[in-house]
Amino acid sequence: MNDAHVPFHVKGWCPGALAPMPTGDGLLVRIRATGGRLSPLQGQAIASLSRRFGNGIIDLSQRANLQLRGVQEHQLSELHFELRALWLLDTDPSVEAIRNVVASPLSGLDPQAEIDGTLIDGALEAALVADPELRALPGKFGFSVDDGGRIGLQDVSVDVRLIGWQGRVIIALSGEADQAAIVDLQDAVPAAVAVARTFLRLAASITPPARRMRTLVAAIGAERILTEAGFDQLFPADELPPRRTHASELIGAFPAFVGVAAPFGRLTADQMELLADVAMLDLRLTPWRLVLLPGASAEDLERLRQGGLIVEPADPRLGITACPGLPSCSSAEVDTRLAAERLARLSPPVQAENWLHLSGCGKGCASMAEHPVTLVGRRGRFDLIVDGRPDGKVLRHDLTLAEVEDMLSSETTFDDITALETLDR
Repeated sequence: MNDAHVPFHVKGWCPGALAPMPTGDGLLVRIRATGGRLSPLQGQAIASLSRRFGNGIIDLSQRANLQLRGVQEHQLSELHFELRALWLLDTDPSVEAIRNVVASPLSGLDPQAEIDGTLIDGALEAALVADPELRALPGKFGFSVDDGGRIGLQDVSVDVRLIGWQGRVIIALSGEADQAAIVDLQDAVPAAVAVARTFLRLAASITPPARRMRTLVAAIGAERILTEAGFDQLFPADELPPRRTHASELIGAFPAFVGVAAPFGRLTADQMELLADVAMLDLRLTPWRLVLLPGASAEDLERLRQGGLIVEPADPRLGITACPGLPSCSSAEVDTRLAAERLARLSPPVQAENWLHLSGCGKGCASMAEHPVTLVGRRGRFDLIVDGRPDGKVLRHDLTLAEVEDMLSSETTFDDITALETLDR
């Protein structure tokens, strides 16, 4: 069977606190903290709010935000009141929608950093909010502020990248951009705003209009975009220093912080409360669904482990990316969390970071990147994709979880999987 069954609906926008998204377990309320930084008090309060107004489940997003699950419509007004008291609520939905800025998780604390990212991320958010024209940016259009230190943000899906380098800031575009620009620190925020305004102007010049920077770069080239944004000195983008970070590199105890991961990106209210209790300075949310705790020490690891958090870089759960799945998501067609727990017990057929992606449907909300193995839910079963995205070529259709386990067992090599031919049932 190889039909065009598409049960899900791609909404094309991102939820917020003021614009919650309906899901299978109620409303999804996204909390956007500037720089991904929360005080211990805010962390404790969020745990409490998750119990009072939600179902006690908190997801970590790919853009270092928190998502309360299970909120009901009649609870929103009181929840908003509490978030406003915590300085975690914007004035209106258009303001929170524009604040798509991912910051280096150790900004202001990293001795290896080229710049102090805290001088930029808050100022960039404020500048985006202050410019009414930028409210027209697509909902998923985003920025990253990489301080040039220990933690690189190169693999985070954004449209405009600001990267600290020798006390200055590189302005880079997503996609196959062959040119980049560099500005002084004090000019970084105006430069990012100029690129965003230029994107709006040029995106409408192609058909269909571009929704992300990579599409515009592919259509007209990075040089034209940067030149029209006012940069007169460009340099080859392939000269940019590599800025990739793997999640496993941040797990455990380090001199300045402790890093822990939420299993498959999900925290319970109790785990959130534990993190806030252990935090000495603040909680730093990351795009890899990790939480960094500056000032915490190795002595805290056992307590965090007992709380159900991932504290070892070799934990097999780190190799699996999974969306909420059934019953949390109304679009999902499988229980991805159950499958993830079972498949994490296997020896992976390929040694690779994030070797397996479990997507409850074809939307790929947890990841639209290529993974060595991707399993897409379909009517209670799984379609298998190798070295592709959730919308890629299906190699096997309608596999049960038991069949997937057998196929991905230690007795099955990665070459065996890639040698399979499409099989329709």
